[in-house]
Amino acid sequence: MKILTLILFINLFLNASDIKAYAIGIFDEKGEGENIQHKRITNNDYNNICYSRIVVFGNIPHARVQVKIGNSLGHFEKSIFVYNKHKIKIAEEITFKHYTVEKGYFEVRINNKLYDTKVFIK
Repeated sequence: MKILTLILFINLFLNASDIKAYAIGIFDEKGEGENIQHKRITNNDYNNICYSRIVVFGNIPHARVQVKIGNSLGHFEKSIFVYNKHKIKIAEEITFKHYTVEKGYFEVRINNKLYDTKVFIK
């Protein structure tokens, strides 16, 4: 019985993933944008079509990643893996395209759990 309990705890520990996600940038159609990591409000206006970029630390192979600016839902554009110096994947950088952006808070959700919402987009 102790071995079964030990195997169960080890399995739960190995399958538990510590996910962290952050908004890192916003860009217009021309590619001009800004880093929003340590900001509360953007310098520029990003109305209509724009691109947003987030970084996710942890393993999210089948997770539902949702990015919103106000009422505008982001559509997946591309993803780039981030590796450390030992060539181990540590994060994933994901770019989203937003249509009809007006203004509102930048929200990053994974499986409906809110991870970042501190930046207000003009």
